[in-house]
Amino acid sequence: MKVICILFFCLISLFSYGQTELIDSLQNILKNKPDDSTKASILGDLCWHLKYSDPPKALEYGYESIQISKENGFQALQAYASNNIGVVFWAKSDYDSAAYYLDRTRELYTALKNERGVAVTSVNLGLILQNKGDYDASLKYQLEALRIVNKLDDQGLKGSVLTNIGNVHFLNEKFDKAKTYYFEALEFKKSLPDDQFRQNLQKTLLNIGNVYDRLDNQDSAIYYFQEALPYAINANDSKSQALIYTDLGHAYSKKEQYSLSSDYFKKAVAVYTEGNYENDYDQSILLWSSAQNELRRKNIPAAIKLAEQSLQLSKKLENLNRLKDSYGLLAEVYEANNQFGDALQAHKFQKVYEDSLLNIETNKEIAELETKYETEKKDQQIVLLDQENSIQQATNQRNFIIIIALFFVLLLLLLVFYLWRKQSRISQQKVLSEQKTRLREAQIQAVISSEEKERKRFASDLHDSMGQLVSALTMNIQGLKNTSNDPLVRNEIVDNSTVLLNDIQREIRNIAFNLMPQVLTNEGLIPALQELIARINKSNQVNAKVQVFGIDSRLNEVFEISLYRILQEWVSNILKYAEASELLIQFTAHEDEVIITVEDNGNGFDLNTFENSKGNGWRNINTRLNLIKGSMDIDTKHGRKNTMLTITIDKSLAFKTPQVEMNT
Repeated sequence: MKVICILFFCLISLFSYGQTELIDSLQNILKNKPDDSTKASILGDLCWHLKYSDPPKALEYGYESIQISKENGFQALQAYASNNIGVVFWAKSDYDSAAYYLDRTRELYTALKNERGVAVTSVNLGLILQNKGDYDASLKYQLEALRIVNKLDDQGLKGSVLTNIGNVHFLNEKFDKAKTYYFEALEFKKSLPDDQFRQNLQKTLLNIGNVYDRLDNQDSAIYYFQEALPYAINANDSKSQALIYTDLGHAYSKKEQYSLSSDYFKKAVAVYTEGNYENDYDQSILLWSSAQNELRRKNIPAAIKLAEQSLQLSKKLENLNRLKDSYGLLAEVYEANNQFGDALQAHKFQKVYEDSLLNIETNKEIAELETKYETEKKDQQIVLLDQENSIQQATNQRNFIIIIALFFVLLLLLLVFYLWRKQSRISQQKVLSEQKTRLREAQIQAVISSEEKERKRFASDLHDSMGQLVSALTMNIQGLKNTSNDPLVRNEIVDNSTVLLNDIQREIRNIAFNLMPQVLTNEGLIPALQELIARINKSNQVNAKVQVFGIDSRLNEVFEISLYRILQEWVSNILKYAEASELLIQFTAHEDEVIITVEDNGNGFDLNTFENSKGNGWRNINTRLNLIKGSMDIDTKHGRKNTMLTITIDKSLAFKTPQVEMNT
């Protein structure tokens, strides 16, 4: 006996004659780094198109599409990818995983109020239940899908739903009813325009052929199988091709044309072995049919091997019908090979699974009888309940009043709770706003204090250094008036004035360097730091170095100024407090970030004390670091030598042209 389950999914696949070219085209679009929406959509398409030919890769694309869709809130694309992953698991006969993703798809489409999406998912869930042998639940899903399809007048989906309903009746061995739905689906599809006419037509023809096969009309069955084959090949439908070859082999075997039957079975095997299609359920039927053919042609060893392979797949599927049929055929094969003990054992297992199926049907009948009994019992009780209703009515009215009162009390409590929560939320927002305001004020104060500090230092430098030099120069110039005409004396005064002017020029350059090094403006951050280090090295107290790896161009102005001021502040602290003799500044550019480290061999310090200090240095560093969206890590400890500062900045931001100029 041959049991064939034809499963359909209602998503109309947009296969064309150039399937490979389509997949290559989609993959090329991904290489061009499209936006997230396009990328998620293309990954979902690739998951669908590779569901039979490369299931692992299909799942990889599907998972990535779901992740991108979740991150960006693309619910429709997430539902699309989730549905396609469910189809891939179905094709791999992993029905539990398939049901999980399709249930999730149904939830998403329901939330989106996408009725067609709900219909498609209902069809797919029905097909999974069909494969698991729960035909009543499967039919429920298919009829729900048909109701939605008729409401939407969705011609592209209606033919497939009609076919699926026919499949459920077929599996329940209601062949006349199944044939009615199949021919209705066929006529409906033929009424569509040519561009839609051939979509999944091979599956409807295949189903009609199966009905005739079960009715032992092999000639009609072969006619419809052969009519379906070209459509399956043109659509690149590997699943239908494998099923058609299997069914043709089975039909010719029943007509005792065993060689021709064997040829078709080999073609079906080729579809599986070439990796074009993978489905344990369909393959178990192919092995079962091939074993039956070899048994009929008296090739017992081959029949035993194929029957045992079919049984192994049936065990993996845990499908009662497949297990019953596999053990039944194995009993026949063992008996033909005079293995009577093994045949008896196989027959016992066949009986066990046959009884299990019968128990399922019996339990359904018992449940129906119990329901009928309970209904009659309730009808008898209605008379008694009517008599009690008058007594209960007064009690019910009183209870109703109590319930209404409790309801209003509960409503009042909910209102109070809502107002309390609202007030609490407002208070929290107010506190958060005040904290943000204080933080901004602290940052502004740090910048102002830093600027005031610079102004004071600038004024002090001008007063202490420049003032003295200018006074001395003024005295020399006055001396020219009072001196005699002695050329030696006048020349000495001129020489002294020249020295003073050179000192003034050098002081002006030092003050200007501290305010804003010209080399920073003209040449960039690295040369400015190198000049700063060169000035430090002239003291012969610290050996300082700057090393650069992977940076060939200048950073944008905001980053250069901010990093220079941060490093200048940090180096100044090292020179003042750390008593260091070695100082190393390193710039290292990676693929996505730039890392700056400052290492010294001086004394460490208490990091908590530094971070909680009231000085402007720490706040100034933080303010500038926040400005360039950088992060900072300090490795130090009080009483320990060697301290390292690590600054990390985004490379794409650092080399990007700034939109506004920074006031330093």
